[in-house]
Amino acid sequence: MPDLTDLVGIGLAGGQGVRARPLTLKAPGYLRSKAAMSFLGRRLIRWVLQILTSEGIKDYYIIAHGKENRYQIKVMIGYGEGFGVDVKYSPVKYDALSSGSADSTLRMMEYWDITQPALVFPTDSIIDFDLEPMLRAHEETGAIVTIAAMLREPDEVAEKYGLMLADEKGRVQEFVEKPTLAELREHFQVKRDEDFRRLPLMTNAGFYIVQTKWLRELASHPELAALREKRLDFGKDLLPWLVGNGFPVHVHPVRRIGDLGNVRDYIDTMVDVLNGNFTAVDRLLGPPFDPERNVWIAPESLSMRDDLTGTTLAEKIGDGSVQIGPGVRIGRFCEIGPGVTITESNLDDDVEVRQGARIARSQIRDGAIVGASAMLSEVVVGSMTEIRSDPDLPTLIEDCVALGDEVTVNPGVHLAHDISVYPRLKVPAGIHVPPHAEVTGPADVLRYL
Repeated sequence: MPDLTDLVGIGLAGGQGVRARPLTLKAPGYLRSKAAMSFLGRRLIRWVLQILTSEGIKDYYIIAHGKENRYQIKVMIGYGEGFGVDVKYSPVKYDALSSGSADSTLRMMEYWDITQPALVFPTDSIIDFDLEPMLRAHEETGAIVTIAAMLREPDEVAEKYGLMLADEKGRVQEFVEKPTLAELREHFQVKRDEDFRRLPLMTNAGFYIVQTKWLRELASHPELAALREKRLDFGKDLLPWLVGNGFPVHVHPVRRIGDLGNVRDYIDTMVDVLNGNFTAVDRLLGPPFDPERNVWIAPESLSMRDDLTGTTLAEKIGDGSVQIGPGVRIGRFCEIGPGVTITESNLDDDVEVRQGARIARSQIRDGAIVGASAMLSEVVVGSMTEIRSDPDLPTLIEDCVALGDEVTVNPGVHLAHDISVYPRLKVPAGIHVPPHAEVTGPADVLRYL
């Protein structure tokens, strides 16, 4: 059995979160790292460290980039004191030199003289896997890199994910960049639609067990050195180079990987977790309030009374005047009014949901207010955002809408279909925002009125 205590973690946390806006926007012009995004009441990097620490990793090296990114990460995890682990960081002097994730990792290995096997991991995704079998397979195959692989169906892969083609022993033969459905059909030569839809395809989950000594020896190879001068990412550059030059790169399937890079993927992953499909995350949520319906409610919220009836949430659940679940997490000190229905959603701390509101498949951040009779479906609501609504003029927000922090939405507004509203904007009644639009400032608000 492999010794997990010898394995160290190298976390890739240097991203700026640009592609995940406005989920990563705290205020106009101020970006969060994706590692700092909130997910089910905790920052993503805290989830990742807790999952990996529960698997046995105790020593971590975090690759940060720039003052803002480095400060955010250090505030959240420090040097590992709160996790019972040891955390070190990439030196500031390497920020300007880095040419990609693999280049930064190689620099980290040299700087801290890392020679034991390492798990290189993203800090903006969550994973459901068992580390020990993956490490055992890595040692048995003698791979220089073992890639955690997520099995997906063709409809999920087409034009969205890169594909890994491996032999019967799991050794990667080729990487295919975001193939179309037609290209997949041609490659696998599957004629029946039923067989094609069930075809398991392996995509890169972004978690790698690497032989650090071997990679450090290869770092001076002339071809790799030339690549590092321009760009050396793992998925785009280093792994294809290793496979193309005959080095053993293997795959190891994992149960599930959570994509969080956009609103739809964020919501889908959150709902998956709340419905019990991520064992590694669910066991860290603590005992549920209602195990059969996968409902977690903090005791402080169960005892909170709403202003309208003066009854506690526990009383309203008991008499059926509030419907909670399935798949719901409610944080501390949340005030829930009568007639509210919440399904497959997460409410962070200090949220207020007023009478008659309906919330489905949505994330509500700390301190947000959801007005009376508002209807939310597939929405990410930022911290301290207020969705004003009235029974005579209800507000409707649906289908992958993201509201940044401290947004104000007035009664009667209807937002739908992949709309993003940036922080601290006021959305007036009578506005007509087209699908797929980004409302980035007051000028956009006026344009859509």
